[in-house]
Formats: sequence, C-alpha cells, structure tokens
Amino acid sequence: METRLYDLYRDYERRLDARQILDHYGASNVTEIVAADGSTELIHSCLIDRVQPHHANGDAHPSAALNIDKNLYVCYNYWGGSLLRLIMMLEGVEDLNGIMPVVGGFLTGATKDEVSLREEFEAVFAESVYSVDLPSYSERVLGPWMLAHPYMYDVRGISMEAHTRLKIGFDEKENRIVFPHFWDGRLVGWQKRAVPGAPGWPGTCPDWPKYRSSSGFPKSETLYGYDEAKRIKSRQVVVVESPMSVAKAISLWIGIPVLATFGAKVSQTQIDLLKDFDYVTVWFDDDPAGHAGERKIVENLYRHTSVGVVIPDPGMDMADYSDGESVCNKLDSEMPAAFWLAERDREELSL
Repeated sequence: METRLYDLYRDYERRLDARQILDHYGASNVTEIVAADGSTELIHSCLIDRVQPHHANGDAHPSAALNIDKNLYVCYNYWGGSLLRLIMMLEGVEDLNGIMPVVGGFLTGATKDEVSLREEFEAVFAESVYSVDLPSYSERVLGPWMLAHPYMYDVRGISMEAHTRLKIGFDEKENRIVFPHFWDGRLVGWQKRAVPGAPGWPGTCPDWPKYRSSSGFPKSETLYGYDEAKRIKSRQVVVVESPMSVAKAISLWIGIPVLATFGAKVSQTQIDLLKDFDYVTVWFDDDPAGHAGERKIVENLYRHTSVGVVIPDPGMDMADYSDGESVCNKLDSEMPAAFWLAERDREELSL
C-alpha cells in the first residue's frame, strides 16, 4: 500500500506541467533562468502572496521560483514545497483530495479521462494519508505574531515558558492565538485559535472554526509535540486532541511529554507514529468524536505497544485543569487498554 501511494504520488508530481500551473494562476513578472545546478527555474512574483499576503507591493521585485526540472516551488521569504502542496495552498484546501478537480488539467501524458482520474485519486488517497513532501515555511513568518495574549495566561493558565518553548504567539489582525507546528525542526504550518471575549479584550469574530489551519497543514500526517518527545528520547507519552492541552502540560510541569492529534479525527499515519513509544496514554475529550478517536487509537495500537486510557471528566480535557496534581491523579487512574476495550464492548452490547 505505501509503495503504491509513493509511486502514484511521484507519478503525478512528475507529470505536472509547471508552466501551465503558473499560467492558470496568472503569475506575473515571469523570467526563465538556468540555476547553478543546470536546472530551469521560472522566477516570478509570489503566487502565495495572493492567498496569504506576506510581501510588500505584491512582490513586484520577484522573490519566488518554480523549478521545472524538480517540480519544486519556493518563496525565499516564506514557503517552499512540492507543486501539489502549492496547489493546495492556492486552492485553500487541507488535503490532496481537495485539489482533484484542478490537478487533472495540469497533468501531461494523461491516459485517463477526468472521471477515471478522479476515481483513481479517491481510491488511493482515501486509503491512507501518505506523509510526503510536507510544506516548509520560513520562521520569519512568525515574527509579527510573537505576542502573548492575556487570555492565555489569565484564563487558560499557559505559562511564558510554554509560550517560549512552543513559540506560541498572537495574530492581532485576526484576533487569534497562533500555535506554530514544527516537524523535523522545520516550520510546516500553524493553527490559529479563536479568543473568547472578556471584559479586558474583544472576542474573535467570527469565532468559527475554533482552530483555523494554514493552507496545506499536515494535520493527519504529523503529531504536535512529537519533535520534542523524540529529542529527549522519551519512551512514554500522553496523546490528547488539542495543542492547548500540550501547552497546559508544559505550564503545569507534567513530567511526561504530551502530543496532540489536532482534533478527534485520527489517521493511521498518526497511529503509526505512536508506535515509536513504549507506552502511550490516550486522553481524549468526553464527546462522541473523542470516544471514536480514542477507540481507533486503542484498537490499532495496543497490539504494538502498551496503551492506557484516561476516562475524562465530563466537559473537561487536560487544558481545563488548574494544577499539576489533578492532572497526575487523572493519569494515575488510567485503565489498561485490554480492560478499557472489554468495558466498552460490554457497554455497547447492553444498548
């Protein structure tokens, strides 16, 4: 399965017509050059700036390049990645399925009609999330957001140490908390969380969705906090839903690394990443989505590593606790996976 995904992904990448992509999205100030390694590059005003503004004067002095031979795109001040990832950003979608309607028009040597091509995309990319060619942003993007909002420390109890370690910031323009996400030491995107209104500050409007991701965000291909857990060579982790809970664990000095799945929907790729650890404690939210997510993790993980499950208090996740002792008590009360599964099976049979 993984080989099929890799080969198909690479085949699509190879067949993408780079010039046609630039024409389709109306690239301006295009100049063709030969790079130092002999490959051909199309220098142009950044296309990404149109959907995620970050240049002055619309990048009139071009700082973006599309390498035709390597099918790679880079804005030297902002982002670099594959052409499929570029199309995801320009179309404003978060997964490969979302670009199916437009990608077919960019493929050279196509041997299938549009319907067959779409069916192939759906069949392959619905089977698994393949972690390949993750986006890569310049950390300079975070500069304007390096602020701490009082909601985080006055209401949520998130310490300045957590802000520093996770590089949490605040986007004044959108009135949202920024959680940058790093993978293998690279900035691969961010999530921006809505701020509830209070007497001292306005709330985010509109406040939905609660978490808004950067375009092409690798939500299903990675785990928040994974880099740190691997850096310290931890053999035990706690897995939760939200980055806020990871920040709270740092603030409360919880001794076990905490990772987040960016929501209750869990991919097989994320489960495979959890197999790297000897012991995994699952602490998801007390709602139908959380129950489904924790069950998927437990059922697909407990045969590969030791797994425990925290029974959540109603309406609370890790980020809602105000002291480390309460969090540690919840962790100490976890159920072994085998017992938890047997209990869930009995409950379902009794319905």
